[in-house]
Amino acid sequence: MPVPMHEDFADLLIEPGTSDLPVDDPRFALVNVMAFGGAPDRPSHLPERLGQVGGISISESTGADDALPFWHTNMLGDVYLLLLHGEVRVEFKELEEDSYLGAYVGRTGDLMKFPKDLPHRTFSGDGRRRVSLQLAPTDPRWESLAWVQDVAPFDRLVFEELTIEPGLRSTVVRLGDRHIETDSSFLRRGASVIVAYGTYFGHNEFENGFIVSDAPMDDDFVHFKLGVHDLPCPREQAVGLLRGVVRALEQVGA
Repeated sequence: MPVPMHEDFADLLIEPGTSDLPVDDPRFALVNVMAFGGAPDRPSHLPERLGQVGGISISESTGADDALPFWHTNMLGDVYLLLLHGEVRVEFKELEEDSYLGAYVGRTGDLMKFPKDLPHRTFSGDGRRRVSLQLAPTDPRWESLAWVQDVAPFDRLVFEELTIEPGLRSTVVRLGDRHIETDSSFLRRGASVIVAYGTYFGHNEFENGFIVSDAPMDDDFVHFKLGVHDLPCPREQAVGLLRGVVRALEQVGA
């Protein structure tokens, strides 16, 4: 039987295969990536691991109908993305700089390499969602993220000299003597992804220069950056602050 799909994939008729092998036997696995990634309730830009080969995770990644919320940098190694359905523009730039390097325009069937230590940002090529298969190095810290759900969101969005002031359209971020405005919707969605990974999510640059970074990876701090200011924050407190940001932005309707 065909499975229900998000409206962006309404033209696709997806009928997954079947298996009569024991579903609880870890030796076997069968998943229809299109049905999984194109489901009506599948969140965007939140890769879900479907399998593992050595140190490489095989994940499904559903792209949003607009853009990745931030410039993302893979710190563990190169990542390959196989576009199974849709169209995407992938832009690259230098780390923490505005220097633009160029872009891919990927379409169904294209396999794209996202180099380590190089920021990228994806944009929908046709105003619709897309389904991709992602091959990426596994961060062993992802295996124990239950603690994240026990961290309470901050009521006051303040940590030392960092202050975040949520708004419907834009959010003001203040750090040291600098302040910027960044898109509230992108900040909400981006912070949700970073929290889901316990902040073990590489280097992320939001619009106008607010940075949330897991680099260097050999300490247990998250680095909030704005201009020349670099504020290390203990990981649990960073999760609490970002969860508070997400909650506040949801409340204002961003």
